[in-house]
Amino acid sequence: MENIAVITPYYKEPDEQLLQCHNSVLAQSYPCTHILVADGFPKHIATPNRTLHVPLPMSNADYGNMPRFIGGVLAESYGFDAVAYLDADNWFEPDHLEKMLVAQRETGAALVSCKRTFRDLEGQVLPVTEIEEDSFSHVDTNCWLIARPAFGLFKYWRAPKQVSIVVDRIFFQAAQRERYKITETHHRTVNYRTKYPDHYIKAGVALPPGVYQTDGLSEAQKYALSLEGVKRLTDMLGFYPSLA
Repeated sequence: MENIAVITPYYKEPDEQLLQCHNSVLAQSYPCTHILVADGFPKHIATPNRTLHVPLPMSNADYGNMPRFIGGVLAESYGFDAVAYLDADNWFEPDHLEKMLVAQRETGAALVSCKRTFRDLEGQVLPVTEIEEDSFSHVDTNCWLIARPAFGLFKYWRAPKQVSIVVDRIFFQAAQRERYKITETHHRTVNYRTKYPDHYIKAGVALPPGVYQTDGLSEAQKYALSLEGVKRLTDMLGFYPSLA
């Protein structure tokens, strides 16, 4: 039986969101262990069996990338066979890991991806999809299952903070560059509470308080095109990523 760890970085999310996230992991039809990594602001969380709680001494301010890296190192050290990610404000459908694991077993792929159901900040469905996700040109962090042969990819979460918001794009490109076999389930088993204005605009819904107020992608792209950005990205990653 594959031993799966789900890694959740958390910061200052409301208690009810973190609990919903945590319960959705514990309720998976395929048993797993939840590794909660507190990014500088640990909460008191009841930790039953199959839960590890790792408080970091200070926040990294990088959209959870360093906690993901640390969680992955721990998962590898503790002997887990596969890793999935779930941000603290999102939640899984009960059969999420089961469907991902079926796809992995059928194909032998080192990485498996799925798709998202987009939700507003109150958790209600937004009737939208993403063209990039639907065309398999982008995979969100929450949508991966990574088998042990691909654990070497964990290092790519340690990208420069200036591009933190798009490190999932870098991670996907790194997996493709290293020629890992990747498959997708096509199931929308991740419930994604979105803060991106484009999703609300596309759905014809007024922007609620709490959505992103700056264009983080443009800022990341601008840094990546600077002399400093080109050098740091190339030095840290070993290649120059496309953030278009």
